[in-house]
Amino acid sequence: MREPRNPFRLRASEHIESDETFVRLFSPDVLDMLPDNLWDKHQIIRSAPGGGKTSLCRLFTPKSLLTVHALRTRDYTKDIFQRLKKLDAISDDKPLVLGIFLSCSYSYASLDDLNIDSTKKQRLLLALLNARITLAALNGALTLKEHSYPDDLGKLSIRLQDDIPLDLGLASPCNGQELYDWARHLEKTVCDALDSFAPLEDFNLQGHETLFSLNFINPDSFSYDGMPITKHILIMLDDVHHLTKNQRRFLLDSIIASRLPVSIWIAERLEALDVDEMLSLGASQGRDYGSVVTIEDYWRGPASKKFEKTISNVADRRASDAKDAEIGSFAGCLQDSLDGAEFQEEFHKGAETVAKRAREQAERQQRYSEWVSERDNLSGTPREIAIAWRTLEILIERDKRKAQQGFDFKLGVDELEHRDDSAVRAAAEFFFCKEFNMPYYFGLSRLATMASSNIEQFLWLAGDIFEESVSAALLKQTLSLSPKRQETILKKTIKEMWISLPQKVKYGNGVKKFLESIGKFAQWETNKPNAPYAPGVTGIAISMADRDILRNPDKTGKDPDLAQLARILTSCIAYNLLEVTLNQKCKGQYWMVLNLNRMLCVHFDLPMQYGGWREKTLKELIIWLKKDFVPSKKEQLFS
Repeated sequence: MREPRNPFRLRASEHIESDETFVRLFSPDVLDMLPDNLWDKHQIIRSAPGGGKTSLCRLFTPKSLLTVHALRTRDYTKDIFQRLKKLDAISDDKPLVLGIFLSCSYSYASLDDLNIDSTKKQRLLLALLNARITLAALNGALTLKEHSYPDDLGKLSIRLQDDIPLDLGLASPCNGQELYDWARHLEKTVCDALDSFAPLEDFNLQGHETLFSLNFINPDSFSYDGMPITKHILIMLDDVHHLTKNQRRFLLDSIIASRLPVSIWIAERLEALDVDEMLSLGASQGRDYGSVVTIEDYWRGPASKKFEKTISNVADRRASDAKDAEIGSFAGCLQDSLDGAEFQEEFHKGAETVAKRAREQAERQQRYSEWVSERDNLSGTPREIAIAWRTLEILIERDKRKAQQGFDFKLGVDELEHRDDSAVRAAAEFFFCKEFNMPYYFGLSRLATMASSNIEQFLWLAGDIFEESVSAALLKQTLSLSPKRQETILKKTIKEMWISLPQKVKYGNGVKKFLESIGKFAQWETNKPNAPYAPGVTGIAISMADRDILRNPDKTGKDPDLAQLARILTSCIAYNLLEVTLNQKCKGQYWMVLNLNRMLCVHFDLPMQYGGWREKTLKELIIWLKKDFVPSKKEQLFS
């Protein structure tokens, strides 16, 4: 299949058919989230949709590793090869991992619909997993050895462990063909029972008590021409969120409780987590299942600055892969400054307007005369001067709102410098852009921020930007989009997302209504003339005690409003619409902070920076679920 001219449209890895294209587009920085003891412990990998779980798993499959090895000297593959080599996943000679990839999105959940007791359902789930893991392992082993599947199965030899049940009809040792025939028969029997209208008793289905297949699919038992298949074997169970709640819990407990000779990755969307698990995100993980990587949390943690570098690498790889236009880097598609000649006159006029207002304040109150004089003598670019005057206006407004002012003495320049900080200047830039219709949402850095630590969200936003750049290149026009054009494209793209939100997330209508209330509240707080929470409010917080109430089924079970709020919050977090930070200390208390996805900040015309949030009670949030946000009389009085 011919790849599309816009590689940013290739978002889900399963839609990238070519292994070479997949490897070429994969950023090696993503591998940094994996722990050092990669082959010693099981790994749970979680994210919102589009976080990159499946892409990470795909890289460790035989075809991808063989592709990396074959192309290891290419410029676009050197870094990936070296990172995989450091992880002991590949060597100069060959791949060192047999990665067995299995999606849990097919058939498994249907087992829970059978009219049999839960124990039999569990046994059938294990039987179907044993069959499909075995078939995937046989396929992967021949692929790794670059032989044909299933034609060359006879070249594989499997030594069964002593604890394998004797009634399975397997002899030890057996060859790959014999194991294949056994697994195919087992899979067919279970699937026929699922598809049949006949009673289950008509089928000879005993099921299995354990995932015993993982005991013989290991480096010591799995061999090719008498030699071990490879150094490491990795089982990757993807889409575990498609299992039912009971199946998922049973499977996780079964795997973690077992001492298995292989590494297992469990990849699932956050939507699989229940309310308690979801509202615990951000706390220390691993108490139940060992090592857990929540992809968005990783990018928001110590690696937060690295996310922009990583998605820049992702974007450059895709830009250079465009078929119909030669575009060396994605950053080249974006003008990232307002210092160009076309904006200077607008900044100059805006600065004059703001300066006039500040001078009028100083004429009425001599207290600010030295501050105004300092700004009159300021030098710099038109943009710097304009932002400086708008900053001064905010500082004057703050000073005027003080509850008590002892004397109307003049404030000196030293005091101005003391109060003039980066947060106030950021608020001033935001206010100025809004007032004078200047672009604010543009440039690679802000585009990276809009992605809210989700790579697919970045690709989706960047796709429309890149599409226009490619069109411009084909027409022999300047491919670097102006800040205004970038902002127009991004706002249109995000508006489309907002309109379709109810169809894409669980409890979609309630989620949209709740987020709209948060957005309106954030606008109300952000647009206050004195910018009290500079650069602006972009989130809310509930106390950790209130968070514990929402986690408590005894509490939510007795109060439908609390239960609904818990469900809505859980859905917002699962789909990366609210970003969680736990145990944020403020005013002597600890809070669960819920920041709006930065893409929603664009939708609600809010600043992009983090840090501005306001405390809310559960009662207030429940009101928001039922009605739109309306400022209280007290809030209006102090606005």
